[in-house]
Amino acid sequence: MEGQVIPEATSILLPTFVALCLGALVGLERQVAQEESGGEKDFPGVRTFAFLALLGALAVLVGKAVGPWLSVAIFLAATTFLVIRYSYDTSHRDDPGYTTEIAGLCIFAVGVLAQAGQLLVATVITIAMVALLRSKRAWHRASALLEPVEMETLIRFLVITGIVLPLLPNEPLEGFYGVLRPSDVWRMVVLISGISFVGYALMRVRAGYSSYVIMGMLGGFVSSTAAAITYSRSARELGQARHCETLVVLAASTAFVRVGIMLAIVGPALLPRVLVPLGAMSAVGMLLGFARRLPDTAPSDRAAYQNPLRLRLALTFAGLYAAILVLVAAAQAHLGETAIYGLSALAALAGADAPSLSLARLASDGQLDLEITSTAIVVVAIATTLGKAGIVASIGRGAFVWRVVPILLLMAATGAALLLFA
Repeated sequence: MEGQVIPEATSILLPTFVALCLGALVGLERQVAQEESGGEKDFPGVRTFAFLALLGALAVLVGKAVGPWLSVAIFLAATTFLVIRYSYDTSHRDDPGYTTEIAGLCIFAVGVLAQAGQLLVATVITIAMVALLRSKRAWHRASALLEPVEMETLIRFLVITGIVLPLLPNEPLEGFYGVLRPSDVWRMVVLISGISFVGYALMRVRAGYSSYVIMGMLGGFVSSTAAAITYSRSARELGQARHCETLVVLAASTAFVRVGIMLAIVGPALLPRVLVPLGAMSAVGMLLGFARRLPDTAPSDRAAYQNPLRLRLALTFAGLYAAILVLVAAAQAHLGETAIYGLSALAALAGADAPSLSLARLASDGQLDLEITSTAIVVVAIATTLGKAGIVASIGRGAFVWRVVPILLLMAATGAALLLFA
């Protein structure tokens, strides 16, 4: 009998101990934050948060032993305590904040989850809580650098996506070779806009804190074509344009990393096939871009890039993606694989995103051979690099052109050589 009691008690007390530890972890973070504030804040510490988690665990145990009404009573008691404490802070401090009180409610729920047997979920949530509590300065800096109009653009894009996407049909439209699905088009818009916006947001958050080299690399995630146009124009107006050379080359190089991320999401089977040529092109560009860098140079102008969530840009990409998707399917049906390569190269002059995603989507649906698709994607990378060389040659002047264009041509030649070798 005693041998059965000990395992049963262990199965009950182990989750309780985990709840205590998780609560103490959040309390430790709050205690450190209080010391960092120099006495301006009065946060509950390790013991208070450990007890809140313990209350959550006890609510589960008592509810099972006595009844659910007692669990509710314990929750109300914990909530009342937090409300009273917040009222006290409000009366004694000008800016009390309520993050700690919300964290207290969350850690009570974490105790409930742990005692209910969801130990992994409770642990992950606690780690996320600690990360959020410790990243206060970063979030405040991000909110300060993302201007109100950009937040409005983000919210508008999310609202339109939330309304439009569920309404769009997921069945192929008739008359378009069975490849055009409206919901798929907008999902690709969300994907490419999301990747671009992450780079755009990081660029704005890091502006003033990072070198122009980092800004150039982030520019490749937003729009390497915009970087080529903007910094080629800037080079004409500056006496020393060497940092503009680095910005253009690094943006063109990291654009291939962006393509790799898209392929990993849309067509994972394609990524190993294009990893070597795209990786080599990116490596050549980054090495030569870093070789051209100037130390202690100010960061680049982040205003060179448009917010990628603007509706006009999203609709333009949707149109390009849909058109290329249908044209590639038509070329495969009537003209053969050579036409696919030619069409891919032509489409790449408008950017690598739309043709790369179109090809990956057709391959993932089994409508295009993987070998043909991987070759076409490398052709897109080569063509878009040649297109940037053309932009630099047409907009830039003098030494800037003679230094940047050969690097871009070398990147394209690297991809072409590896493609022919393969």
